[in-house]
Amino acid sequence: MNTAEALKRSQASLKLPSLPKVVLKLNRMISDPDISVMEVGNVLAEDPELSTRVLRIANSALFGLPAPVLDPRHAASILGLDRLHTIILQAASGSALGGPAAGEDPLRESHWRHSVLVAHIARHLGVKAKNPQLMPPEELHMAGLLHDAGKAVYFTCMREQYETALAGRELHDKELLDVERAAFGMHHGQVGAKLVLSWALPRPLAQTIAFHHEPWKVAKAIPSALLIATADRLAHAVAKNDLEAMPHVADRKTLFTLGLGVGSILSVATQAIRDWQQIEL
Repeated sequence: MNTAEALKRSQASLKLPSLPKVVLKLNRMISDPDISVMEVGNVLAEDPELSTRVLRIANSALFGLPAPVLDPRHAASILGLDRLHTIILQAASGSALGGPAAGEDPLRESHWRHSVLVAHIARHLGVKAKNPQLMPPEELHMAGLLHDAGKAVYFTCMREQYETALAGRELHDKELLDVERAAFGMHHGQVGAKLVLSWALPRPLAQTIAFHHEPWKVAKAIPSALLIATADRLAHAVAKNDLEAMPHVADRKTLFTLGLGVGSILSVATQAIRDWQQIEL
């Protein structure tokens, strides 16, 4: 089967999950420069289920608030709109993409833990990086969170076919993107980008996700893809406790392009080791 046939078949099977209307409304509000923190908090408070998930994430050890926040309006005032936006997206996408409670599905659990860790690593790297073309740290957090969202879509819509494709990849030592293109006509980065656009999130976010496995194709125009690729590699090293690999997740060219030093990578790696133990599903 050629790529065009694979694409036609997969497009008939793939159903992109949608976000709740309240999240889409909050996305629009937060992008409005004239909106107030309290207005966003009031809308969030109108949805008890989403508010509960947002407060649980905000109060987790990963965000390090000095005292618990118990009300969405208080959370909005303490966190600010940018940070609150990332937490709302994490809460909503975790539900939409099937982020499980621990133990329900090992594959989904592993995927979601990795995604959350990449998000936090990307934000920390973004704070330290000197490239002015990078997205702001909170947007990098979103990109990290959703960088593998296309895999979650495959897990949901085509689980058996996807697992078969992955098994064949290991058997024949093929590149993941090549296997996905051959089996489905598009790789998970492209599926993730389509998902992000369907959620009315910014196009640069979609572009970053689409190219995070091929960042040098767009590194000059979209250096954020290079940062997400680096965060992805560092997260895998942290999960494996591979201390030798951590200083080498970015080569000199990557470090220079992002405006980072090896010391910054090691500093973020140290934080990531702590974060890995504190991720709550």
